Amino acid sequence: MSLAQATGSPAAGRELLVVGCDGATRDRVRAGVAAAGHRVTDADDAAAAFRIAAGRHFDALLVSHPLAGVPTRGFLKAVRDPDSPCHSSGLVLVAEEPARREAEAYLGRGANRVIAAERVEQAVAEVLRPLLRVPARAALRLPVRLQVLGGGLQRRVVCESVNLSRHGALLRAPHSLIEGTELRFELFLPEAPLPVCGEAVVVRRTAQGREPYPGIGVQFIAFALGAEDAIKARVDAYRSGRLRPVN
Repeated sequence: MSLAQATGSPAAGRELLVVGCDGATRDRVRAGVAAAGHRVTDADDAAAAFRIAAGRHFDALLVSHPLAGVPTRGFLKAVRDPDSPCHSSGLVLVAEEPARREAEAYLGRGANRVIAAERVEQAVAEVLRPLLRVPARAALRLPVRLQVLGGGLQRRVVCESVNLSRHGALLRAPHSLIEGTELRFELFLPEAPLPVCGEAVVVRRTAQGREPYPGIGVQFIAFALGAEDAIKARVDAYRSGRLRPVN
């Protein structure tokens, strides 16, 4: 199998939506991302955010917690709906220090990060950087077969994707696959007679108690011929609305 290396890099000049934050916090966000060239749009509350984002994708949302007019849980559910243009966007909750622990309960349940409102200007660019590096993901449930590389016995695991991008995937898989484990993967696409193949490395495990299933995040590091194009085509087709998720 001939494998090509996969690469990815962060991007500057992204579109950010700041939701429900006061004027001082908005100013701190703008100051914190100015050097990166990100463009900031403000929404005073959840209703304004829904109007602005109804037909427009934002690369990341920074959302006040608590959010006036709607529970945080309800806002996250609406944003993560498959029909929402921002369902795969990075999402950061901005909370005053006393509310930070409460905000952290939403990690893995719609929110990707929590940042203290008092430290927004100093920390926002660093918090956003890994979220903006991650390419657009699609909530695709597809069968995956993994083979653990290295060592003596080569363990095999059958699992399912939770979401997928051209650079990686979140998989329902045992937590015994620890970070740094190298894998060979076979991803089964409905339109392909044979699985698409490549190699990946485990980069995280789901947080027990915060995410609803045992799982692992993997980064693709190499592809068999044609595999990267096939994955990208499937993700693009889903995100454009040309097909619905396979369950």
